[in-house]
Amino acid sequence: MNIKIWLIATGCFTAFQAVAEPTCKLDLKKDPYYRLELTVSSTFCKNGNNKNDPSCKEFPKEGVVQLHGLWPNYSKGFPTGVCNVSDCPTRPTYCEYPSPPNLYESDSWKNMKGYMAGLEKCLERHEWVKHGICSPMDAPTYFEWSLTKAKQISEAVAPYVDKNISRNDFNKLVADKLPDINGAVRLKCSGQNLLSWSVFYQWGDTPQAVIPTTSGQNSFGNCKNTFRIPSK
Repeated sequence: MNIKIWLIATGCFTAFQAVAEPTCKLDLKKDPYYRLELTVSSTFCKNGNNKNDPSCKEFPKEGVVQLHGLWPNYSKGFPTGVCNVSDCPTRPTYCEYPSPPNLYESDSWKNMKGYMAGLEKCLERHEWVKHGICSPMDAPTYFEWSLTKAKQISEAVAPYVDKNISRNDFNKLVADKLPDINGAVRLKCSGQNLLSWSVFYQWGDTPQAVIPTTSGQNSFGNCKNTFRIPSK
């Protein structure tokens, strides 16, 4: 091969490799479902190991309960996106990851991005590469659906922020303000503070009906009879 042509071909191949899109192989035979995972960033940041995390610099956040991600899951394990190391380098932030296509131009992102956790470290890019591309949704739809839920939940719990809330009061809150997920909420705490909030949904082009807990009641995990949802 002519050396000039070889160099051009090699250069084109390298350029193609540099912008290769992340991929994911979803196995529908494993009965996937969606896991909506929300986080209380202030509780995350109270852990000493996270004190230098870029997202722990400024409080309060627009949403006290924020979106961590929407994860396609199997009953055992989960599908995960594959990205070239050169395109998704290991860094303190994910800001060098590929941008979720057409996300940042969308009105829903502009209006609700304050309900996304880890904006300071571009967590949305990591979530799209690892989880979002495993769903049938495009990036604007994936984040619009997820952020809408995070916003609804954050607004519903607002009266209890920085106050003690009992399990009974929490159940009443969900039944009154969030009836569509009542009996499907799964909580996890760190000490006295709420750390995460999960809801499972049936599979579809977008998340479908909620999947109740085994008991059919909201699950409090390791949360005490009374807990807090801190804002900072």
